Amino acid sequence: MDIFRKTINLNTKPKKWTTVVMISVGLATIGVPAYIFATSLLEQQFTKQSKVQPVVVQKPVNQTVAALGRIQTKNKIINLSGPSVLQTARLDQVLVKEGDRINRGQVIAVLDTVNQLQTSLIKAQMGVKTSQAQLAQAKAGTTKQGEIAAVQAQITNLEAQFQGDISIKKSKIAGLSAQLKNAQSEYARYQSLYSQGAIAAITKDNKFLAVETFQAQLKEAKSALNQTLSSFPNQIKEAKANLKKLKEVRPVDVEVAQSQLEKEKVAVLEAKANLALAYIRAPIDGKILKVNSYPGETISEKGIIELAQTQQMYVVTEIYETDISKIKVGQTASISSMALPKKMTGTVEKIGVQIGKRNVVSNDPTLNTDARVAEVKIRLNSEDVDEAANFINLQVDVQVKTDNI
Repeated sequence: MDIFRKTINLNTKPKKWTTVVMISVGLATIGVPAYIFATSLLEQQFTKQSKVQPVVVQKPVNQTVAALGRIQTKNKIINLSGPSVLQTARLDQVLVKEGDRINRGQVIAVLDTVNQLQTSLIKAQMGVKTSQAQLAQAKAGTTKQGEIAAVQAQITNLEAQFQGDISIKKSKIAGLSAQLKNAQSEYARYQSLYSQGAIAAITKDNKFLAVETFQAQLKEAKSALNQTLSSFPNQIKEAKANLKKLKEVRPVDVEVAQSQLEKEKVAVLEAKANLALAYIRAPIDGKILKVNSYPGETISEKGIIELAQTQQMYVVTEIYETDISKIKVGQTASISSMALPKKMTGTVEKIGVQIGKRNVVSNDPTLNTDARVAEVKIRLNSEDVDEAANFINLQVDVQVKTDNI
């Protein structure tokens, strides 16, 4: 009986495991097609999604044109110099300083020839008085009026020339004395430097040569003054002696005296014009940007001052030729720089018609310095004019708004 049960149990176990294996195989057989089916559905879904067109994002259109520029005055800067006939003259006074605002006709400097020219004017005015006296005598019909008038004019002219020559020669002596004093001081300083071994002997000798030159010129000027003091009084005395011998008067002498008077009047006008040249006046209303020459100096090659009209200020910018078609008169622009205390604004006033190379160059190494550009002139708004006048020729960054026209 026991043997039978064991047999039955042993025979039963293989059936149970057989059932489990068959169930597992069945489930596996069902699962593989299900997995394949699910995978297929996912691939179809992905394929549909991949065929959907992507959304294109439109980039905003750039509404500004950027460029480099420089701050400038309305018109060119004037380098004011002296008259061409007095280019060797020195400055006696400079009456303005940098930053001053001046009016047209205002005296800005005085040349050192002013004293000499004033003397010439006085001499010419004395000549007029002499000619007027001669004319009065001619009209009065006194004895030998013509010859008397001529001699009287000679005497007056000699006296005037005497006084004028003395004034001029004394002025020259004073100038040479001052130059000699300066040369002696300069030589003493260079002599000290030479003794210390700081300079070469030839440099010291040149300064000594300058001293000797001024000494010679001063000696010559004093000699000329002495000659004037000795010769003119004798000429005047001789002319006065001849005057006493004259008795006859001729009607034609009136015309001669009248002509002489007109000639002396012209001489006065000429002397006044020459004197006016010693006063350098401003040709325009404007602002002093720079003083190039000072009292005691000859006029610099750059002139006495640099003057400009700053009532209106501009920015000249260079626009690439590819962008110039976007620029229109009336467009607004903003101007900035690290040097400016604030941003400035302006309006496009003029667009250049020539294309050329850049003049305003940045430190940016990637910038194409050979690019072709056109100049555009931007007038700054009135509230920025005073500030811009302090930054003439400053390089700035410019943004021109192209969507407001």
